[in-house]
Amino acid sequence: MSNLNLIIDAYNAEVADLPRLHQEKGGGKARNASGVIFENFVQRICTDNGLEAKKNDYKRTEEIGGLFHKKLQVDKHIYRDSVMKKAVESKCYLDACYFKRAIGDFIELCKSPDVPDDVEYAILTGQIDLAEDTLKYYSAGFKRDTGKNLNLFVINQFKKRNGKRAIYMEEYNGDFQLDIQEVNKFVEWLNK
Repeated sequence: MSNLNLIIDAYNAEVADLPRLHQEKGGGKARNASGVIFENFVQRICTDNGLEAKKNDYKRTEEIGGLFHKKLQVDKHIYRDSVMKKAVESKCYLDACYFKRAIGDFIELCKSPDVPDDVEYAILTGQIDLAEDTLKYYSAGFKRDTGKNLNLFVINQFKKRNGKRAIYMEEYNGDFQLDIQEVNKFVEWLNK
């Protein structure tokens, strides 16, 4: 039995607490906490669906001239029956810089000898703050370099970021209610 309503309640409670955190601890703490909310959301959805979502699950990059980096990872590496099946980067807001970095990390994961060839990749974000051309360009580059499609789930009802309406502002954090249809699409993608 799914606990989706409890997961949504936990998300809403964490969002509702951000204005207090911002007021008491400052903008840096509130910004950091807003990102953690989306990581927690992915973690809870995975756990609820019998999947293991690992953080700091380091992989090796491909070897180049005898050199490799051994701490490659994204926010969540998701396992079913002890086999990595999905990789998810999560952000409160997805801007061009974060998008480009996520694509680069995903491409490196695809090439890693530690990652199965059939792993699928997704970005889960509350809102986006990048041009459609940027989204299409880097998604096309990911497809060209990996042969895979990138999945993007924008899970807030208000999809486009407004820099004057931050998630940690009490008067605006209602803008960050979940789009349940998009959440269900994410759950379906995780389970396929």
